[in-house]
Amino acid sequence: MKKKLFLLSILVAFVGVWGVLALLDVNTAVAAPGMQEPIFPDQRLSVTQAVNWLITVHQNEDGGFSSFSGGANLAPSDVGGTLDAMLAISSGGYQPVNALAYLQANPADVLAYAQTDGSTAGKLVLALVAAGQNPRDFAGEDFVAALVNHLTENSNALPPYGQSLAILALTAVNEPISDSAIAWLTSLQSSQEGLDGSWDDGFGTMGNADATAMAIMALLSAGVPADDAVVARAVDWLTQAQLESGGWEYGPGFGQSVNSTALVVQALSALGLDFYSVDGSYSPGGLSPLQALLLAQGESGAFQANFGDGPFDDFFTSVQAIPAVAGKAFPLHGRYEAMQQGLNCLLTLQDPATGGWEQFAGFGIDAAGTSRAIQAIAAAGGDAASALPALVALAPDFLAFSRGGGIGIVMQGVVAAGGDVHDFAGQDLVTQMTTVLSPTGEYDSTQFGPFSHSEAMLGLLAAGEMPDETAVTLLLNVQTDGDWGGADSNGIAVNVLGRLGQVPPEAIANLQVTQLPDGGWGFDVSNPNSSSEVVQGLKAAGENPYGPEWSQIVSGTLTSAVDVVLAQQGENGCWPNLYGPGDDPYGTTDAILLLAQEPGTAVPIPVLISAPILEPDAPAAEEPAEMATEEPTAVPVEEPTAVPEPTDVPATPIPQPTEAPATATAPAAAAALVATTTAGASSTAPLILVIITLLLVVGGAYWYLKK
Repeated sequence: MKKKLFLLSILVAFVGVWGVLALLDVNTAVAAPGMQEPIFPDQRLSVTQAVNWLITVHQNEDGGFSSFSGGANLAPSDVGGTLDAMLAISSGGYQPVNALAYLQANPADVLAYAQTDGSTAGKLVLALVAAGQNPRDFAGEDFVAALVNHLTENSNALPPYGQSLAILALTAVNEPISDSAIAWLTSLQSSQEGLDGSWDDGFGTMGNADATAMAIMALLSAGVPADDAVVARAVDWLTQAQLESGGWEYGPGFGQSVNSTALVVQALSALGLDFYSVDGSYSPGGLSPLQALLLAQGESGAFQANFGDGPFDDFFTSVQAIPAVAGKAFPLHGRYEAMQQGLNCLLTLQDPATGGWEQFAGFGIDAAGTSRAIQAIAAAGGDAASALPALVALAPDFLAFSRGGGIGIVMQGVVAAGGDVHDFAGQDLVTQMTTVLSPTGEYDSTQFGPFSHSEAMLGLLAAGEMPDETAVTLLLNVQTDGDWGGADSNGIAVNVLGRLGQVPPEAIANLQVTQLPDGGWGFDVSNPNSSSEVVQGLKAAGENPYGPEWSQIVSGTLTSAVDVVLAQQGENGCWPNLYGPGDDPYGTTDAILLLAQEPGTAVPIPVLISAPILEPDAPAAEEPAEMATEEPTAVPVEEPTAVPEPTDVPATPIPQPTEAPATATAPAAAAALVATTTAGASSTAPLILVIITLLLVVGGAYWYLKK
């Protein structure tokens, strides 16, 4: 009997051991993909680290990038790779200064690239627009004309991906799209069973997610509605082609591709569909397309490709993933294009009788409005000097009733128009400013805030004059914990103190916590005036208001104040009056001054501050969070995703920053360490349980037999 009990005990032990092992196996197989956490879970930090990697690891000494290279200076720079990097960097909110310098230093190569066909010319135009450049006058060439000529000569020659690039570029520069260009693209859409609604890649791969995503973005940008049958069929195909892992493959049977997933995410963003929520319609098994992208990012910050031999850091994968993780669809917004539209509209607001402008709609022409218009015209590269006579005529009446604020506003306009502040309308404005300075250091009353006082100091600084020390001290003393009484006052005060190198840290912190959930600044809603004052202040303080650290996440998209202001621009180019009918001269001049600010290129160590991820109608959080980081810009455009023969796949451009980006932050490293430790604990705990189970059963059997 004892022998039977002993054998039974052994059997129970083995069953218990194998049962636990089987449970461990199942848990590992199911939990690995689903439970895995991204190394950089916040989109802002993810973009920051990816751009950092792109610049530090792949940018050559000449500022360019190589399309096919294992790293910096391992292969000569080329135009295509540089454009890919520029697009990625720009989408992240950075200025690809060195990449632009490479293009300008190699005009013959750039021209030859643009002359290839409409897709290459389109990629070039897209990258230049994203970097805030004028593609009609870059390196001595008009590349918009080159693009138009390509499509005029033969609008039915490009494959779907290339045709989409060309259309996207034309819409980015507000050029009309011919019916034949749209018709050619739609004619290439498949109607084959199982592939209906998709496009091929032009290289033999049917049902290509890359080309389909690009075609959707191109059609939407050209004004084709989202409910159009062609677009709807494409969306239906993408929906049924999604993999259980949350992503998409380059073509049927290829397996999930980070590149393809990235382009589809951009298309979903353009459509306004949910690519970011774990419980959204595009999140099978609770894994969203955005999460699928974030999981492909390595510790270096690069996004990784995998062709079957394991994941590795990859240039093309990274440049295509960055815009998608930022939630930015093509074409990327162009500051230069928007500024020129604003300038053209501002000129229509000029009073033909006096040559001046109103400061506020309906309040009459005056020197303040004229000076502000002159500043905006100069910032946009227009002929500001031609408006100086109007300012000369309007200034005496205005200055007769002005203190320092009014004098400062006029001084800024005089300097912008190339005038002489020491001899303007018979007055020395600098001397006049000294006469209004009070014994307490006020250039103008600060009873209701320091805005006018700050305008006076900006006038002096614009003229190359230093404000009186008592005035600076007063400005520093009238703030409470970095707050001067609202976004406008806070922004202009930081602007003054930034130029003087005296910004209190609490002032920057206050701007962070007062940023509205949509990414801008204002009272209850963002407005171009408040956002402009803050952005100009941040630039003066050495911050990058375009970057991830100054962006809110709105419906999966990194949204800065610049994005908000661009979205508020009217169809005629002006910014509408938020408090009445018609166009707002004050908002229009402020918006132009905002858009004239260059994105930053420096890349400090990013510090992640948890911030809310907002839905379109989400209520405003009391203290919207941000990330302290500054980064370069880049965005890939014209390239299908990972393909066995990369040489057969068109490349995508991305802009890039010049300075070395930062490495993973301490919080990120700590999070990675915690994740590693947790993963280790979860995998070793069942093994310990197995051993304990075995010892208990065998020990119990032994005790029983001894008894």
